Amino acid sequence: MRIREIDISKGILILIVVLLHSYIPYSLVVYLSYLLAAFMFISGYLFKDENFFIKLKKIFLNLLFPFYFLSTIGYIIYFYINKITHYSSAVFTTFFEFIIFGYAPMDMPVNVLPLWYLYMFAVAEIVFMILIKLNLVHFTPFLSVFTTFFLHNQTRFFKLEVAFHGLIWFYFGYWFRKKGYKYKLKRPFIMLLLSIMIVVIIAKINGFNDWRDSNYGKYPLLSYIGELAFIILIISLSNLIKIEKLKKFMELFGRYTIFVLGYHLVLSGLIALVLKDPLSFVEKYWYIYYGYSVTILYLFLKFVPKKVIYFLSGQFYLLRKT
Repeated sequence: MRIREIDISKGILILIVVLLHSYIPYSLVVYLSYLLAAFMFISGYLFKDENFFIKLKKIFLNLLFPFYFLSTIGYIIYFYINKITHYSSAVFTTFFEFIIFGYAPMDMPVNVLPLWYLYMFAVAEIVFMILIKLNLVHFTPFLSVFTTFFLHNQTRFFKLEVAFHGLIWFYFGYWFRKKGYKYKLKRPFIMLLLSIMIVVIIAKINGFNDWRDSNYGKYPLLSYIGELAFIILIISLSNLIKIEKLKKFMELFGRYTIFVLGYHLVLSGLIALVLKDPLSFVEKYWYIYYGYSVTILYLFLKFVPKKVIYFLSGQFYLLRKT
């Protein structure tokens, strides 16, 4: 059974991801860079204890196969774009490191780069399952703090360094559901204002929170406060939305987060076909570009059949259920 507020939250979050990839000023990116913790919390909240191998199969179908499929498609798309633009062929050397280790340097195809999160999340969920089986799950916060304190750079070790950092929120989401708490907050408006204030303060002090590069700001342990505040912000916001049309809008994006993650840069990049200097335009008018991106994504999600969306996302197991 789907929880509506969670679909709304996922919709808000994926739209923030699209915003972050819309060439917005760095000064705004810093405040929004604490959002990935909310994805982790939601997934932990939805986590169900199952047979290890059944769960492993679900992780492969839900996350890893879409990651491999979308990464391959993304590199192919970039290959043909590069034939026209002659931008750089060096990026193709990153393919195997990316799909095997999840290693995501900045000099890889821009349309593929966001997919690192799918890989990291799959690793995080597998690690969480192992911790449960070993009866060590309650040590998750300590493991998270330990790795955050000592590992500050991206490695080629299966994204484990960032997986451990984020697992603290997966654990708290899991614990929150286990204790019977609903995905709701008392006085959501007050909580929203407080969480925004905390995110702003932490971002001002700590700076950019870069999970991709395992760099959590000037004071890594402070990132936890900003991430917790962002989780509260998202839950509060999902509780406060009362307009039905807006709820449905957010839900639509929330149901197809993998597709949006995989194709938002490709679909929005179509604007380059009608502009002489697209990069200069989007950097100067990023807000117009963002509005255009959201519009084209909405139209695609609204009118393209579900089966096509699932196929393009590499979620082939859902084709039978549709």
